[in-house]
Amino acid sequence: VKHQARSYFLTGEGPFELEFRALRRDGSVRWIVMRADIDRVHAGPRRLLGIAMDVTDRHRALDALREASQRTALITRHAGIGTWDTDADGSEHWDAQMFELFDRCQPPHPPTFGQWLRDSVHGDDRGRVGAEAYAYFTSGDQPFDIEFRALRRDGSVHWIVMRADIDRVHAGPRRLLGIAMDVTDRHRALDALREASQRTALITRHAGIGTWDTDGDGGEHWDAQMFYLRGLEPREQALSREKRLALVHPDDLAVVLDSVAGSPAAQLPDAYEFRVRLPDGSYRWLASRSADVHDAFGRPVRRVGVNWDITESKNAEIARQQAALAEREIQAKSQFLSRMSHELRTPLNAVLGFTQLLQIEARQTAQTAQLAKLDHIRAAGDHLLSLINDVLDLSGLEAGEARLSMQAVDLGQLVRQSLPLLHSLAAQHGVELEAGRSEGVATADPTRLRQVLINLLSNAIKYNLPGGTVVVESRATGSEVTLSVRDTGRGLRAEQIASLFEPFNRFGVESEGIEGTGIGLTIVKALVDGMGGRIEVASEPGRGTVFGVTLPAASPALAAADGSAPLAPPAAIDLASGPRHRKGTILYIEDNAVNVLLVEELVDAVGGLAIVSEPTGAAGIERALAMRPDLVLVDLQLPDFDGYEVLRRLRADARTRAIPCIALSANAMREDIDRGLASGFTDYWTKPIDFSVFIAALHRLFPTAGGDAAEPAPHEEHAPGE
Repeated sequence: VKHQARSYFLTGEGPFELEFRALRRDGSVRWIVMRADIDRVHAGPRRLLGIAMDVTDRHRALDALREASQRTALITRHAGIGTWDTDADGSEHWDAQMFELFDRCQPPHPPTFGQWLRDSVHGDDRGRVGAEAYAYFTSGDQPFDIEFRALRRDGSVHWIVMRADIDRVHAGPRRLLGIAMDVTDRHRALDALREASQRTALITRHAGIGTWDTDGDGGEHWDAQMFYLRGLEPREQALSREKRLALVHPDDLAVVLDSVAGSPAAQLPDAYEFRVRLPDGSYRWLASRSADVHDAFGRPVRRVGVNWDITESKNAEIARQQAALAEREIQAKSQFLSRMSHELRTPLNAVLGFTQLLQIEARQTAQTAQLAKLDHIRAAGDHLLSLINDVLDLSGLEAGEARLSMQAVDLGQLVRQSLPLLHSLAAQHGVELEAGRSEGVATADPTRLRQVLINLLSNAIKYNLPGGTVVVESRATGSEVTLSVRDTGRGLRAEQIASLFEPFNRFGVESEGIEGTGIGLTIVKALVDGMGGRIEVASEPGRGTVFGVTLPAASPALAAADGSAPLAPPAAIDLASGPRHRKGTILYIEDNAVNVLLVEELVDAVGGLAIVSEPTGAAGIERALAMRPDLVLVDLQLPDFDGYEVLRRLRADARTRAIPCIALSANAMREDIDRGLASGFTDYWTKPIDFSVFIAALHRLFPTAGGDAAEPAPHEEHAPGE
């Protein structure tokens, strides 16, 4: 511009015109035409006269026209649009694309109308196309449009749209101008869309999904399912905002933002969940998902969304959360009880242990008054230990941690094994124990069923009358067997039976000095339920009570018939019997000096055994490597590292790998014992220590000279404190 303007100003003679783009203050660009000429009227220095005009709109129109022309050419070429014309004289012209669209016709000469109709148009469309095309050619005066199927050389069928109009520019015979284009893809897309729409409608209808939309004027439209989800009959108009809000649960009003009146342009959430009240007063959970629909300029003009019922999944989620919470509570309770058990058992070990030593000493020196006082201490300690054990047992049952080994149990043999355990208690209360008819084989856990029977027998003895009787018997009736315990005691009232299995409910008998924790029957019922049985109670005040435990029957052929002798309590050990011919060394790794002192007393009582102790895990391992003891007793809670690490290190060293290691711990929860045995301890003994059981275990581990070595008996039968 600068160069041309300067050149014209200096030497130009004729009129001058220059077109260029001008920059404006707002950053826009405008097209300008500037025209000039020499001032030929006034004499004097060379002078130019000119005008400037804004021609931006003209440029834009030309650009649009040019772009449209280019786009049209591109589209027709890539879209395969063919052009044709025909006149009344029968002259017809096709471009190359027409021969491509109708490839049954051979170039370069177009076919006659009849040939084209016969060779290229689908038979089902041929009559319609021929009639409509002929009518338009002879008398049509408006643009013509027809759609039909064309046959191709490879046997396929394509959809074609043909459009025509009269040539209104050139004079002469009637002449038609037209185009043809392949719209097969559009038909396929429409078919797919139609199929998808039908499938979507079917899915939403059967899945119970409601659809809604709002327009720019705030109008809202619901389908029938939107009403059904709210327990309402469909109607023409969607519920008003007030009515819709009235159905929403009060706690969910804050999240139901799509109920706010206004334009769909409002910032609304894409997804949320809420509750609606049904006509019967119940609530249903619904999920909402929605999105804006925008126009070509990106402005939201509509909002569309769906609702569907999520009540079942929501309830399932709530149930999962409650189950997880319950699980956490159970774990916390278990950890608490485990800790409390340890903290209570540790001092009880000293109380009961030294009380037993003092009792033995009092007996030996005939200190009758002192012995009576010690008996009270021992009874109180035993009661507290029993309470701790029962609470732990009940906690495990409530948490579902009781593992049952179901097998065939001969009830007669179970009774014969259990009665000797209660003879001493029966004699103490002046009650006669009797075994009645014993028959039947039950499907049960033998250890747990024995626990049930002993508990029922103990209660029948303790709550009986002096000179009373307790009869235990079993009967088989078809697919079930019933084990019953009948007493001649004080009996129970109906209201007492109703709350009989509640924990810690002893109906006031604790004031009478009758021993018990109030948990036994609760444990009995939990065990019977766990074994798939039921427990029933029949009682009459003043005449006695009958407890019946009914269990599924098992085949007699499956019952174990090992002829084992009846179980009996371990005999008391006389600590003054003097040393026996035993030999062996014991290492006790324990940081509690009182526990060490107690165990040393018991080991000394066995005779012939040497015992040393260490207060830490590291010192204990070092001593074990140096002395190679015959047995290592390990406390699990040590000041430096726990007993499991002690065991791991002893097992890792070839010099100590074969030494038996027994856990001696106040951690007495079932999972503690299982973990200890699973980790590789030879056995797991719990505190407080039962003297007779502890010494009997040492006798088995360290037999007298000439005797055969024996393995420790199963944990349940000899573990101290169990």
